[in-house]
Amino acid sequence: MDFRQLRNFVQVVELSSITAAAERLNIAQPALSRQVKSLEEELSVALLRRHGRGVLPTEEGIRLAVRAKAILEDMQDLAADISGHSAPLSGMVTLGLPPTVSEILATHLIERSMQDYPDVNLRIVSGFSGHVQDWLLRGKIDLGVAYAGQKSASIKTEPIIIEQLFLIEAATSEGAQDGLPIHASDALARPLILPNPEHGLRGRIEAIAQESRRDLNVVLEIDILPTMLAFVERGLGVTILPLVSVANHIREGRLIARPIIRQSIDRTLVLMSPLNRPGSRLTTSFTKFVTDEVHGMVTSGQWPGTTL
Repeated sequence: MDFRQLRNFVQVVELSSITAAAERLNIAQPALSRQVKSLEEELSVALLRRHGRGVLPTEEGIRLAVRAKAILEDMQDLAADISGHSAPLSGMVTLGLPPTVSEILATHLIERSMQDYPDVNLRIVSGFSGHVQDWLLRGKIDLGVAYAGQKSASIKTEPIIIEQLFLIEAATSEGAQDGLPIHASDALARPLILPNPEHGLRGRIEAIAQESRRDLNVVLEIDILPTMLAFVERGLGVTILPLVSVANHIREGRLIARPIIRQSIDRTLVLMSPLNRPGSRLTTSFTKFVTDEVHGMVTSGQWPGTTL
């Protein structure tokens, strides 16, 4: 076993493909396959499982890749220390965010990363929590922010914040109360405009309704946030959202947010990272970066209606 074999094996695991890894490493695929086979024979374990679309690491393969990644990064850090300077973070990080989170977080993170990590290209994609988890499992993204409820043995989740959810209604609707609290049972009984059941927000509201033994009256299913708010503003129904999603509409007097009481409705935001492939110094640093930035926004009041 040598550093070249370890480096090449890490590439295979990260790309889930011997063919793709061989192209990236600019070596012949048969030679790379022999290297993997040599490692398996030396360690007397299977490191990869082959399937129609590529390869997946076995449990032993994951452990080897994680340890190998750490060894390779230690070697890089050692070289940087001896030469008298630490190499700055560089490369690309792809982060997945739910739509309601990307509204407030995407621009902020990109601006802050450009300031603190000028050599890093932060790429952000938006999708429902279930989609973010799927992208993470398939290696399409490096890190994901989603709402608690998505579970996988191959994903590590770290809670970041708790968001309170509010009843959102049109400021011009008949009998509209200017921000007065509403009982959870009354909020759930209103004609609701909600995203489809794949959305983490919908799942959370349905779970609360089941606990309260209430049937939801969903009059419209809309997955596009601006469109949903446009229908609420027209008085065709109400919705339940975190305060940050409607901050501009409230400031402009177009919508009203009413706290939900008696049974508070909230949801936990988590940061997800993959366990089925090795992390890097870049993704490890950005895990802390994203968490610190979110906490900073909550503490400064930029992310209202949340607690750490």
